[in-house]
Amino acid sequence: MTTNTHRSHEDDEINLTELLVKLWQGRWAVVTTTGVGLALAGLYVITVPQVWIASATLAPPSYEQMGDYYLVKAQLDSTPFFKSAKKPPTITLDQSSPTTPPKTGDEISDQLFESMQLLLDTTSEVTVLRPDRRKQQLYQVQVRATNPAAAQQKLTHILTNINHQLADQKTRELRSQLALLQRSLRSELDTIARQARAARAQELASTHQALDSAKRANIVNFEGSNYTGLDTPSMRYLLGSKLLQARLATLKQSSPDYPPRYYEVTTQLADIQKLPQIEAGNLVGFQLVTPPVPFDKPSSPKSILILALGIVGGLLLGCAWVLCRDPLARLQAKQRY
Repeated sequence: MTTNTHRSHEDDEINLTELLVKLWQGRWAVVTTTGVGLALAGLYVITVPQVWIASATLAPPSYEQMGDYYLVKAQLDSTPFFKSAKKPPTITLDQSSPTTPPKTGDEISDQLFESMQLLLDTTSEVTVLRPDRRKQQLYQVQVRATNPAAAQQKLTHILTNINHQLADQKTRELRSQLALLQRSLRSELDTIARQARAARAQELASTHQALDSAKRANIVNFEGSNYTGLDTPSMRYLLGSKLLQARLATLKQSSPDYPPRYYEVTTQLADIQKLPQIEAGNLVGFQLVTPPVPFDKPSSPKSILILALGIVGGLLLGCAWVLCRDPLARLQAKQRY
């Protein structure tokens, strides 16, 4: 048993030696295939177009960047409307990096940024890397091009176009909401006014009827000690024709008695008229934490990796050819005979 094991080890050593000898004898074939693999890999690296990536980091817009949109949206969402607010300056797309951490607005800013993200998600040329919500609400946006300048220009162009789309969309929505609110308030105001005029007309008719009843009953002056219960339509004639005529004249000369809600609605409509006109060009839906900049080196092709794969592939192919050509030759010889 020990003798067989020793022979097996000898066979293995002999076989390994033979393999090394064969590889040494066919070393030029191995060198040739390795060189061919390296040349093919180098040719691929040279001929394939390079891909450069430009990246920008976005954050929700600040108060100033939302311009009049923030002011109008905040007043539209509030009840009652703010009486005064400072008008923020008009801000355009700024590609300079902020010197301080981005300071966002509130829910309005977050909602605007979410709408911008939806537009980015529908743009096929853009890759969006979502943030870790537990840390900070930052988005990294990337595009690819054949050179760094083209990638930077392309990303700037895409961000500008997306911001224009967002500004137009949100401006239309806000104008529509304002128009809907105005129509609703005007409708409510008309309803309150009609009700007040109807109540005044009913009061006039009731007073006329009481005056006719007082004249028929020949009641000129009020002869009681108090007016309790006499303001009901059925008992009003007891006030006397003289007092009823004075009351009727006062009703005809006075305006309808509007409830407090009528004046609240009137004030709200006046506040809406004072709001600034929303212009799409004044709205920026994000702020650039880092402006569009290309990477320091192309993302593809991976030159070192491709050359290494060419060398390894050529080396393996050469070794396989050197080790397999003799067994293949013997197999072909047996098949002939």
